Amino acid sequence: PGRLEEERRLCYVGITRAKQKLFLSCAESRRRYGRELYPRPSRFIAELPQQLIRRIRLQNSNSRPTSSLFSNTVGQSAVSNNSTGFIAGQRVNHAKFGEGTVLQSEGEGGQARIQINFEKVGMKWLVVGYAKLQPVG
Repeated sequence: PGRLEEERRLCYVGITRAKQKLFLSCAESRRRYGRELYPRPSRFIAELPQQLIRRIRLQNSNSRPTSSLFSNTVGQSAVSNNSTGFIAGQRVNHAKFGEGTVLQSEGEGGQARIQINFEKVGMKWLVVGYAKLQPVG
């Protein structure tokens, strides 16, 4: 708890140093020691007043999904574009594989497949109807 509050304080100090505008950026993916990683933006960004935030995603050739916090275009909100109930960037928990980040999905309903990058075991494709995934947070 103490480290979390110190992290929050440092984030606040950084934000309040901005004179007129503040630009925050986040990498969609990183490659480290041959593994593809999908870092999450700071948890404290969600605590900022939403009416003061404009989310912009640059259009590029990156085909990997992003965290729902930064995948929005200006003035739009993140919406699931499928019937799985999960969106790219969403954090989920699986009983066997632990926590992971949703990368993409295909299909609809209980037979839909969802690709998740788990922190401990890497990427897995799971059938939504059998996976028993729980949203994190």
